Amino acid sequence: MATFGAVLIAAEVMLRLIGWLQFKVGWAAFDYGFSFQWAGTLAAMTNGLLSLLAMAALFGFFEWRQAGFKNFKERYSEGLVYGSTAIVIATLIQTMAFSLLPSLEVEPLLKADDLGPLMIVFPIVYMLFVGFFEYWLHRALHDIPLLWRLHAIHHQIEEMNAARSYSHWAQETLYLAVITIPFVFLIEDPQEHVALLTTFYLVSNYYMHTDNPAMSFPPLLRHVVADNVYHHYHHSRAIEHWGRNYCSFFSFYDRIFGTQHMPEDETFHPTGIDGYRPLTGWTDYLIRPFTRSG
Repeated sequence: MATFGAVLIAAEVMLRLIGWLQFKVGWAAFDYGFSFQWAGTLAAMTNGLLSLLAMAALFGFFEWRQAGFKNFKERYSEGLVYGSTAIVIATLIQTMAFSLLPSLEVEPLLKADDLGPLMIVFPIVYMLFVGFFEYWLHRALHDIPLLWRLHAIHHQIEEMNAARSYSHWAQETLYLAVITIPFVFLIEDPQEHVALLTTFYLVSNYYMHTDNPAMSFPPLLRHVVADNVYHHYHHSRAIEHWGRNYCSFFSFYDRIFGTQHMPEDETFHPTGIDGYRPLTGWTDYLIRPFTRSG
């Protein structure tokens, strides 16, 4: 737990630095002649790629220590390539989607700056909403065959680590359509008010796929927030663990909706999908879900 706390503090420092670099890259691109829209796209892409590298390096340091600082290429190169691809494609699609939103002339229902005293609880309420919608989208990715073709790319990963937290790029686009854009219509400019919680949320996505027992949470805390041990049960090959532990942040949604398996120890079970052909390369990653064998 102390290790995770140290990582979280370091991550906040690194992400703030990356945010500053994003700002500089955006204005540099604009000064170089890019349109404001595409300068922003380049800046957002820079943020995403640097965040991926930063989180992989940060968690990787502890994982390499555990593995004796061996097999860096084997453990991380695949995840960095596929994860970077998803970030680039999702950012481009997000730019195109957001460029069309003003033409709809729809005003957000709420403005974060107008909430007054409610701002005290707003960050928690905001994250509860995000966690709720992510939980049900995650279940849909498992229960709907067409969506499972996208999500299986993520579940075929064996020997997970921070870099191997990637999903298929089309799944990232689905999150944009189902969660990000609807929240744009719900509330305007919430980012600065939920900065620390969103940092925790981003870090947790990489953290949950690590296999370092030194970073696992105390059992009591696991009833509120998911950790790496909790999430590994979701990826477990064992049949009795299928359809369990969908939550990516607040674990109690699994309890409420009857899909929770609370770990009894710190065991990291083998992960992957029996009988599922592993990805063979970058092209396979791009098109696998849309092929007959996907």
